[in-house]
Amino acid sequence: MIAQIPAQIYKSDSRGIFNSEKHNCFATFNFEQYQDLSRNAFGSLKILNEVILAPQQRITRWIKSNTNVIILPLFGAIEYKDSIGNDEFLCIDQIRVLAADDDLTVEIFNPYENENVSYLEIEFDMGRQYFKNYFQQYKFDFSSHNKLHSLFEVERALGFIGFYDGRKEGTFTLRNSKNGLFVFVLNGAFEIENRLLEAKDGLALKETEKIEWEALSENAILMMIEVPLKALNS
Repeated sequence: MIAQIPAQIYKSDSRGIFNSEKHNCFATFNFEQYQDLSRNAFGSLKILNEVILAPQQRITRWIKSNTNVIILPLFGAIEYKDSIGNDEFLCIDQIRVLAADDDLTVEIFNPYENENVSYLEIEFDMGRQYFKNYFQQYKFDFSSHNKLHSLFEVERALGFIGFYDGRKEGTFTLRNSKNGLFVFVLNGAFEIENRLLEAKDGLALKETEKIEWEALSENAILMMIEVPLKALNS
């Protein structure tokens, strides 16, 4: 009998939901007023929110010190500003990585007149001895399918993205077997370690060195994050 990898599925329809005239926010983990024992953070990965922002609207988020922040546009483009002087335009093939040494505020603006935009906001705790003050932008290639592409690296957390055609398979081997792995489906459906995941579902895996998956639909997209499970200061 094959032992099953310890895992927890985070279904999209169980996410915390925050609605306003400006935006909708869907929280995979506990966030602000949304608190559930089954939705605790996964290692150093503390926040994974999908945000939909209405036309010509802006929202501001306070980011606490010693936090790594990832902003990944999913649909449309956004204007990004923060309280330490960074200001830029981000498209869907770009990702913003920010290390916040001190508390700061981040403002996201939807420049379109009639279209919603959406993006992911991902946050990690960071250990002080690992801190490097940086603000970087990366681009990735939508045209290359059926393999993982490096998306970001913040301290000991690694992010990857893959675009898959139907029935194509993939594997991933962790760089550190003591880490955990969080998989988030951005589009389509996958079978991952014999578990069905659909769009905006997440899967947290522990005690494994390698995982396998198969795309069950065309234009299926997944994001994979290798995450330290122990405190970064340990």
